[in-house]
Amino acid sequence: MALFDLFRKDESAVEQPDWRQSVEDCLGGVEAACTWVETTADALPKNFVGSHVKMSPGAFVKAAALLGVSEAHVRAVTSVEALGSGYLTSGRPKILFEAHKFSAATGRKYDTSHPNISSRTWNKALYGAGGENQYARLAVAMKLNQTAALACCSWGAFQILGSNFKAAGYSSVQAFVYSTCQSEDEQLFGFCNFVKSNLAMHKALKAKDWAGFASRYNGPGYKANAYDSKLAAAFKKFGGR
Repeated sequence: MALFDLFRKDESAVEQPDWRQSVEDCLGGVEAACTWVETTADALPKNFVGSHVKMSPGAFVKAAALLGVSEAHVRAVTSVEALGSGYLTSGRPKILFEAHKFSAATGRKYDTSHPNISSRTWNKALYGAGGENQYARLAVAMKLNQTAALACCSWGAFQILGSNFKAAGYSSVQAFVYSTCQSEDEQLFGFCNFVKSNLAMHKALKAKDWAGFASRYNGPGYKANAYDSKLAAAFKKFGGR
């Protein structure tokens, strides 16, 4: 059965393993648990609507401690990347589908047949409207190549690209997406893992080198969106010094 088709299943009729326990078992060396986490499509909530719990009190403090920075550092990145929220009103995580990433991931196979979601070069016009429209784009891409489609979206409050699932601390893009659907705390700690996985990026964040951080976090085009300036202003807004 295709991954996309599973979104039409009645999840109450399917007894699913506990995903978090499976992850813990996998880390403990249980091979069967690793296999389930890495391959199951049932890890994805129906229509991408999971628990979608908002940030818990104290989460920013814990994240700051994990990263060795101030709370203002973490809040600044959160506010700039997704305007302070990881979810749409529907409960789905905020996403942005990247057509140029999908094209590269699928060997340019769909550039001609599906130019709106597969493009050799980055084209801002292809994004179209934000919000739920991005899920319409994702749905089309998933019918063509399910895993590549998930990997070529940026997810949640911190807009981490799905292809970076390992850096965020997950064994598969499905596990990463599942986590993103559950809570903003999960998104936050995935962000912490992602930053810590890149020593230069982590160092830049600690040093308040916003250009250095943005160039690694947002890519070489960060200046076009003034990410460095926005991060610096947000840092001050949240009491950073």
